[in-house]
Amino acid sequence: MNEQERQNRAVMLERVKTVWLQGVLEESLHGGEIIDLGFAYRPAALGNSGVPSWQQAAEYDYLLPLGTTIADVFSAAERVLLVLGEPGAGKTTMLLQLVSRLLAEAEADISCPMPAVFALSAYTADRPLADWLIDQLANNYETPRRLAAQWIDAGQFVPLLDGLDEVEATLRPACAEAINAFRRQHPDVAMLVTARSRDYQALATRLNMDKAIVLQPLTLAQIDAYLARRGPRLAGLRDSLAADRTLRELAQTPLMLSIMTLAYRRMPEGGEGMGAGLLTRTQLFEVYAERMARYRSKDMRFSPSDTIAWLSWLARQLIREGKPTFFLEDMQPAWLDAGDRPRFGRDMRLLVFMILSGAALPAVFIALVFGRWGAAAAVLLAGLLAAAVPALTGRFLLRARLPFDRIETVESLRWSWPYAALGLGVGAAGGLVLGALIGWISRWGVPPWAALLAAAGGTLGAVEAGLRPGDLRLRMTPGQGVNQSFQSGFTVLTRIGFLAALLFSTALFVAMSLSGRSVVLAIAPWLMWLMAYLNLGFALAYGWLAYFQHLWLRRRLYDRGHIARDYPAFLNQAAERNLLRKVGGGYTYVHALLLQYFGERK
Repeated sequence: MNEQERQNRAVMLERVKTVWLQGVLEESLHGGEIIDLGFAYRPAALGNSGVPSWQQAAEYDYLLPLGTTIADVFSAAERVLLVLGEPGAGKTTMLLQLVSRLLAEAEADISCPMPAVFALSAYTADRPLADWLIDQLANNYETPRRLAAQWIDAGQFVPLLDGLDEVEATLRPACAEAINAFRRQHPDVAMLVTARSRDYQALATRLNMDKAIVLQPLTLAQIDAYLARRGPRLAGLRDSLAADRTLRELAQTPLMLSIMTLAYRRMPEGGEGMGAGLLTRTQLFEVYAERMARYRSKDMRFSPSDTIAWLSWLARQLIREGKPTFFLEDMQPAWLDAGDRPRFGRDMRLLVFMILSGAALPAVFIALVFGRWGAAAAVLLAGLLAAAVPALTGRFLLRARLPFDRIETVESLRWSWPYAALGLGVGAAGGLVLGALIGWISRWGVPPWAALLAAAGGTLGAVEAGLRPGDLRLRMTPGQGVNQSFQSGFTVLTRIGFLAALLFSTALFVAMSLSGRSVVLAIAPWLMWLMAYLNLGFALAYGWLAYFQHLWLRRRLYDRGHIARDYPAFLNQAAERNLLRKVGGGYTYVHALLLQYFGERK
């Protein structure tokens, strides 16, 4: 292995450690310690086991000795393992333990493959798993695609595929088959897949892995040992669990035990025990949410009641759209109350009309200064009519879109030469016709003006057709896509502005050379208006409209009491209080069960 390969490997390991081990997995523990888990083999869960599927009941499982680690199980399974578990059973804890172990091995020995965690919820199209893994390595770990393909072929990393149950239901069979196909093509590549037990059992396509295990409920001995290690402050909880069977059953999942622990530790000294009151999962989450909403943080601007109300509203939106992770860029007019949605579209149309019609005002002012009253009136009328067309149709020129009822961010821009060539031809033809018409009406000499406007139309047509909007591959900060939309609009504005200024200067020079100062005064307002109109129109179509829409939407949602005024600050505070966790530039609830609780809360 040469020095460059060593450096690439070190960078990959550091990103896994930063993005997953520290950024997601360790944060999910809420500062607590790892709970030892129990495991059981379930051969019937595998498609290649030969065991009838009806033997997937728990009584057919083979329990492993208590104290067996996930690393031991992974090694015994020849590093090809399916992990099943109920919600809150400890899959995150298990991944934390395994990633930590595999990272340590990979850092100590360059021959050991590198671990990498992939959220299967991002599997949104039926495609080969290898291609999807390459995209994920490029997008989430910023690995060059060529290097990612080499690592896959050489078996130099261990794909840890988390959440088969989080794949869209219609795509789960295809995803399972893609995993099986990958296993056939890469039999020497280690792999782990996690899924919820019930969702996997309902899946017709079974995975062909070496072993399948089921995470076991915590025993009373495990629970008591865990609480004992946490100190005498939890003695009341230990007593409640010993005396209350219902509460003890709830504590059998690491998630619920962690919630109980946090709830008890947040109680004031000398407070009454909660045993009798924590009989349902809903009540547990209620205590947890209330305690964490009141918990100290760096930012105390948001009250506990507002925190819970806003998180409940957000959860309902995510559940309705089937999205586990929230990005500010995902906010849409559909999130508005029913009465506000029509107003959103109307206000956006009015905004576009005002901005584009305002482009005529400098030209009108110039015409009035030089006493060109007729020209001023004509430019104003043309400006109003030109502004009304995109405001009514949602189109700017031929291709650029102005969606009024949906926010489409322009987070990146690219250039397409084939489309630019097509736009060049169409724009040149249109400019030629317009130039001839203007020359005929005004008796200004048809050929020069036709040629000039043909050149201008061809250039602008090429720009319009060649620009291709897109999304960011990796959002690292909240609202990055929205801010980038503003930057995209500004970039287009300055580039089109430079082009328009060049054409403006050229046209004035040609006019002065051919016809003198009087013609210049006649055409200058028109060229000035056209320059401003094109600049603002392209800026709106390529980012600014999405930016203004997002600001308007956030303001309206704030007025209705659904979100905080400073929404990113609120989301960060919720993450500090262990109600949300940050994933790159997005946020997700600390567990799907907490998302469900907030979504059902009135």
